[in-house]
Amino acid sequence: MSRKIILSTGGTGGHIFPMIALYDYLISKNYDVSFVTDKRGEKYFTDDTKYKIKIFNINSPFNQKGLFKIISIFQLFVSTVHSFFFLIKSKPKVIIGSGGYASFPILMAGYILKINILTYETNTILGRTNKFFYPLAKKLLLGFNILNNLQKKYQSKARHVGQLIRTSFNINSIKKEKNNLFTILILGGSQAAEFFGEDFAKLLSELDKDFFKIKIFHQCKKDQIDKLKLAYGNSVNFELFDFKANIAQLMLEADIAITRSGSSAISEMVSLNLPFIAIPLPTSLDNHQYYNAKYFEEKGFCWVQEQKFFNIQKFQKMIIDIVANDRKQLKIKLENMKTATKENVLIKFEDEIKEYF
Repeated sequence: MSRKIILSTGGTGGHIFPMIALYDYLISKNYDVSFVTDKRGEKYFTDDTKYKIKIFNINSPFNQKGLFKIISIFQLFVSTVHSFFFLIKSKPKVIIGSGGYASFPILMAGYILKINILTYETNTILGRTNKFFYPLAKKLLLGFNILNNLQKKYQSKARHVGQLIRTSFNINSIKKEKNNLFTILILGGSQAAEFFGEDFAKLLSELDKDFFKIKIFHQCKKDQIDKLKLAYGNSVNFELFDFKANIAQLMLEADIAITRSGSSAISEMVSLNLPFIAIPLPTSLDNHQYYNAKYFEEKGFCWVQEQKFFNIQKFQKMIIDIVANDRKQLKIKLENMKTATKENVLIKFEDEIKEYF
């Protein structure tokens, strides 16, 4: 019997990394798995021989205007036609789409060909592609156990499976480096965040100079590096990077993270018991990053600071208060994380697809 599955997702790290974890697990269970994404996702597949990948040359039509919008729609149409031939040849039993416009062609072709479609939503609010396809899907698999914009008539399709985490984020498999300095990790998602720029660097340098010694791991864009080096100066202990394959090691070494709140990144922090201050991306679709962060704030895992209310002096005081009194606030968040139930997401995922084989 065929055990073919296609995984499809957008080309950002937040989309790709969770699905790579699922790919690796399903391969270990003797499923025949292929991966579909767009050109942005190629850079995340460091071992080309390990993965069967289909790349579509498409761009999102949602942020385009005029001729560029027409071209993007045409690319989606062409990719959908290519998907028909790809699916007819590969004959999968199941297609799992986890959002992103790159999922649209393969899901549309799969639906027309009557292939079993499952959608996986990692945010607390459905993204555009999943919102379009979940009424057509057999099941809607959820990363969080709430979904704010799910229509009641489709609630019977929803199954909470949890957040897929990269296998490298197994807390028992990472050796924690000893570090006596209070360590801060600044993350802006796989695309980095310009908001965490020179003002942040100056703020942290002042903390290091006037209050307590710190060590900083700071994710940034390559074109920010020179300016950030000047902003940090020579006294503070810092490291700048645009991408690190071993980000789990840095998370385990850190005492706290300052981060955007894409579902994958903050779920990985929770899996490694790393408290964080979330500053949600205010332009995220339907403000989903804010609701992701609030979900974990209500569990007592993090602090949430909205960018529209952000004040650099108040933020500095916030960090000082977190560290004050022998890190009491931080210890409470850490204990909340340690006592939370950790889900076996991969097994729950497999349980949801077994019936189609």
